[in-house]
Amino acid sequence: MSALPAVRRRGARSPGSGRRSSRVKTTIGTAALLVAAVYVIAPIYWLVVASSKSTSQLFATSTFLPPVHLSWGANFRSLFSFGSGEFKYWLANSFVYAIVTATLATAVSTLCGYGLAKYRFRFRKTIFGLVVGSLMVPATALVVPLFLLEHDVGLINSYQGVILPMLVYPFGVYFMSIFAADAVPDTLVDASRIDGAGELRIFWQIARPILMPGMVTLFLLSFIGTWNNYFLPLVLLGDTTKFPLTVGLSTWASDLNQAGVSQPLYPEVLLGSLVSVLPMLVLFPFLQKYVARGLTFGAIAGE
Repeated sequence: MSALPAVRRRGARSPGSGRRSSRVKTTIGTAALLVAAVYVIAPIYWLVVASSKSTSQLFATSTFLPPVHLSWGANFRSLFSFGSGEFKYWLANSFVYAIVTATLATAVSTLCGYGLAKYRFRFRKTIFGLVVGSLMVPATALVVPLFLLEHDVGLINSYQGVILPMLVYPFGVYFMSIFAADAVPDTLVDASRIDGAGELRIFWQIARPILMPGMVTLFLLSFIGTWNNYFLPLVLLGDTTKFPLTVGLSTWASDLNQAGVSQPLYPEVLLGSLVSVLPMLVLFPFLQKYVARGLTFGAIAGE
């Protein structure tokens, strides 16, 4: 009779071992997060420090230590005055490309995704399959056909030529179709139709508030993708005043490797790179609040 309790006592885990196991897992997780944080923050820290140095200070001071006398003022003046002030045009162009493209791409993707999720029509599955299949096509493979097409319609070297190809966002359509299928209940849509609401009113007043977290997330992804886009503007644009930051800074960086360049552009390239990163660092934490708030609202409304 006493053997069974003894076996159970031997097989049971003590509270102390459970706490030790929990502490080990917490320590490992914290260490992994610290490594990831250092991996992400270290390049940004180096960029901040390096952008505060002049050309001579870059090669005379320690890599990760700031100089005794900061050169941000002189670097900023040189950044916005070099080459007839090209940098300010590049900065404005990047904002125009990113904001317009992200806004319109989010709207198009939301309408298409909602239609695929909530309407039943002929060839619906075929269209959805084409959307999913297009996700496997690399964007670089479409640059040459896009260049030839835009050359025929006269959109080369224009703002429209850069923006229009990025309005069709296959991932956005797929993302919003999955999000709308789960977040917007069919019963809610059917009840609105019974009450006499039209399809546009149902979408705008019923579905749109519930889809807002997905729309904000998609806007953020599209904004970042457009802001960092390099290859398409490089192929389509020839006027330097229409370059985005990615293409403009690459032209300055290419001069660093050419012999005979009168003025080395190390401070300008470094400070310009820092300025190009700042909108991402500001935008993501700002929109993160709205994503979390919208997710909570969508979960309550979707019950």
